[in-house]
Amino acid sequence: MKKILNIVITCLVVAGCGKAYLEPPEPELNIVWAPDATAAQRESIRKMAEDLVQVEGGTYYMGVQHTFPASPGFDSTTWYEQTPVHLVTLSAFKIGRYEISRKQWYDIMGDGTGMDGHYTIETADLPIEGMMRVEVDTFLARIKHLSGLCFRLPTESEWEYAARGGRNGSTSNRFSGAYYSDEVAWSYYNSGGQLHPVGQLKANNLGLYDMSGNVAELCSDIYAPYPAETQFDPQGPSHWENDLMAVRGGHYMSNDQHCRVYYRSYASADYPMTYVGLRLVYIPKKEHHSTTK
Repeated sequence: MKKILNIVITCLVVAGCGKAYLEPPEPELNIVWAPDATAAQRESIRKMAEDLVQVEGGTYYMGVQHTFPASPGFDSTTWYEQTPVHLVTLSAFKIGRYEISRKQWYDIMGDGTGMDGHYTIETADLPIEGMMRVEVDTFLARIKHLSGLCFRLPTESEWEYAARGGRNGSTSNRFSGAYYSDEVAWSYYNSGGQLHPVGQLKANNLGLYDMSGNVAELCSDIYAPYPAETQFDPQGPSHWENDLMAVRGGHYMSNDQHCRVYYRSYASADYPMTYVGLRLVYIPKKEHHSTTK
């Protein structure tokens, strides 16, 4: 009788859910697979979940300034787009250890998306680049459909905090994990003019790879001037001028300045974003219905 009751309860739960899953969850990853999830898709999504890095919350000086050497965030070679230096306090979050690879992208999206439209065995571990924002949104939606996991793009403040090393990061490092770029960044000077597989150079103290160089990384914020006041978990403005997307981190054809942790750039959401890839932040299930960008 107990067995029959359990079956009835299971059927009622499935019938009342917006999406009928046929398999039990994987508790260690909090994944519930959809019936149409392929083996390759499961492998790629598992890796995204396993490679998440916990970043403790904290307060830091975001941005850089070139006027007062004794004040926080000084770099004599910076310019106004990266100013003013301002205090930001962030809650804890989980972010990907690596940039999303071509294999992960095409396992989820299929051929014909991104800049090259396909991958080979030789290019599987290169970071994806050249997506449009609508493709990124589709990528995130498909991951949710296939696994029940929700991801999003990092905010600019989360990205910079993680690149700097979080609560225990070094304030003297110009790049993510080092003072000199060649230790941590594939740039114009050492990339040979081409992408490199993710995770080949030195990680920062959080264990995050390629946050300086290889591909630049898309953030959720609209690109706009920094505020001067202290902020708490900032999301960026809802609109600003042409609503360009904020991009961080430099890429394999960037010079040293463009690979620094505080350097800012932008891209149009309506066109393939050349040299731009992505790194994901996990949304805990209890926050799935909250407002995210």
